[in-house]
Amino acid sequence: MKKPTEKQKIVLRELVDNRCQICDRAENQCGELVMHRIRRGSAGGKYTGNNILVICTSCHFKLHHQERFK
Repeated sequence: MKKPTEKQKIVLRELVDNRCQICDRAENQCGELVMHRIRRGSAGGKYTGNNILVICTSCHFKLHHQERFK
């Protein structure tokens, strides 16, 4: 699967009740929710249901910079 379309992103956000799957804050509390591949694209990770997390931009930044979550 290629990158999710805007329509697919809306469905994915609705599936997680518009909440970050890491910090559990609502989208209106934490900013935009983004699609994050658990297994990186460079390692063969695809945009599939079992390889996507819907997370806020803050948690996404922390994941990519290996910061500890508080």
